Amino acid sequence: MRRGSLIASALVVLVIAALTYPGAVLVAMVTRLTPPPAIATPATPGALPWLHVAHPSGGDPYIADDKGRMVLLHGAIPQGLIDFYSAADPSRNDPPPFYPIDPAAYDSHCPDNSPFMPAPPLCREDILAMAALGFNSVRLPLSWSLLEPRRGRINQTYIDRIAQVVGWAGASGIYVILDMHENAYSRYVGRSSPVPLPKGEVTNLLFNTGAPPWATITDGFPSETYLGQRELNPAVMEASNNFWYDRSGIQDEYIGAIASLARRFKDDSTVAGYSLLNEPWPGWNLPPGFEDLLLFPFYRRVIDAITGIHDGLPCWTGIYMPPSCGYPDLGVHDLHHLVFM
Repeated sequence: MRRGSLIASALVVLVIAALTYPGAVLVAMVTRLTPPPAIATPATPGALPWLHVAHPSGGDPYIADDKGRMVLLHGAIPQGLIDFYSAADPSRNDPPPFYPIDPAAYDSHCPDNSPFMPAPPLCREDILAMAALGFNSVRLPLSWSLLEPRRGRINQTYIDRIAQVVGWAGASGIYVILDMHENAYSRYVGRSSPVPLPKGEVTNLLFNTGAPPWATITDGFPSETYLGQRELNPAVMEASNNFWYDRSGIQDEYIGAIASLARRFKDDSTVAGYSLLNEPWPGWNLPPGFEDLLLFPFYRRVIDAITGIHDGLPCWTGIYMPPSCGYPDLGVHDLHHLVFM
């Protein structure tokens, strides 16, 4: 009887350790460590060489080409594929995307710049100008709200537009980092006017980007900013928090959206890799618990999903997943591309 109680107590401690900080760090250390895959794929004639991370004995890792030479990526961050808020009609909190998404709109000419948008459209001439300046990479910011505007429906036209830019870049000898971009979670967090809380300011949605409306769960928190900072907004904090805890499976949908990109560009060496989430905002969580319990486990899950390497414990999906959880193999098996965090 006493022995059974001890075993039960040990199991309780193990479960608590897996779900809390710092115990989660210890549990994470016992997950299976998978060595990096050996990349020896030759480049297709006329294509950019595949990049990989070299691990020299006794030295620091570095990005290398197919001949093992160090590659220093330097370039620009054009914002023409981001789903920015359009100020053309200030009375609307949710205007439609301003610039065309169909790649055909960019075949013969470049759409005009607009004073209602914080960035110009991205066109072939821009890529050619970057190449002329000696750039060898482009970090291409993308919006989840354009990639998956309706839950479970990946916008293939948007992926075609991304592929158009990747094609322009490859023809100019420029690598592309596909960057899942967000700023203050989403432009769909709303705008409270007048602001209901003391010292609050009316939210300027112009630079809020990221999640689609169906994945922006604010639970009625007012959207107003403090100290002039777009992230210091109760609605942004709550929406971000719900993402990290996989409310209604929205983090699963995000991982699936990244997998759809990896599936399209799996065999394209122009794509250097994927930036999984720009400037992740912790919501109501505090460091170091945020990084150890939520952010780094999220990175592991995305990598598991697109590579199938199973670096983590098998767990459920659709609701909050403990830090030691990996993620199911989504069938992409992309072992070529880099992952930027």
